[in-house]
Amino acid sequence: MRYLLVVMMAAMLATTASAYNWEVAEIGGADSEQGPYEGGTVDLLGPDGFVVTAKGGDIWGNLLGCTLVYIPGVAGDFTIQYTVEEHTGDPPTTWTKVGAMVAQDIEPDTPYVFLASMPSNDPTALNDKGCKIISRPERGGGAGPGSDGFAPLQWPVTYKLVREGDLFTGSLSFDGGKTWQSIAAPEHDKTDNQTVVFEDPVILGIAINGHNAGQTTGTAKITNIKITGGGVTPVEPAGKASTTWAAVKQR
Repeated sequence: MRYLLVVMMAAMLATTASAYNWEVAEIGGADSEQGPYEGGTVDLLGPDGFVVTAKGGDIWGNLLGCTLVYIPGVAGDFTIQYTVEEHTGDPPTTWTKVGAMVAQDIEPDTPYVFLASMPSNDPTALNDKGCKIISRPERGGGAGPGSDGFAPLQWPVTYKLVREGDLFTGSLSFDGGKTWQSIAAPEHDKTDNQTVVFEDPVILGIAINGHNAGQTTGTAKITNIKITGGGVTPVEPAGKASTTWAAVKQR
């Protein structure tokens, strides 16, 4: 059986910055790739960031196992930009992954596009796999491409994922978004884009997996999240941070 935990989060802080109404899904379970996926946590850092974790699971294979912090009902072209301040795995592993995800829904077999960032330069990484854009174009199908991506990385890394129709393109910056470069890695036969046909609306957010047959917990600190387009409307913060827990659904 799979347990899906949905959390409604409104980051309401006494600041002039804007926030987003996040929802959180724990996707997967015992049968997830690199499972069992045993859930995760989300701790808000302010109106535009959080620390997110996942124990076990993988964003790969036929069934997802990941923690996803997301906004539903996104339609049309958009850009999401964010900074990975830190990303670790405990115990160490190569393939804990974190990054922007676009998905059709929150089922484990959903089609998706994922801008995957690995720990790489952190001591908890077994080797430097860098970052790459992967996808599962068909429900329940395989994901790819595998193996190495753009490297090396050095924290903090600012990422950008752009949707233009069915085309999704990733880029990164090591100076907080002042200058951008492609994540293409031709030496590893990797491009900086994937084409996936979704039916609008889609889900847009940040996903993380643990890995290592359910043994590793992946942890990432994500800040400076900015979303433009897609019909996403920021919420003007007012008052103190709040978290409202919704229902736990068994499937």
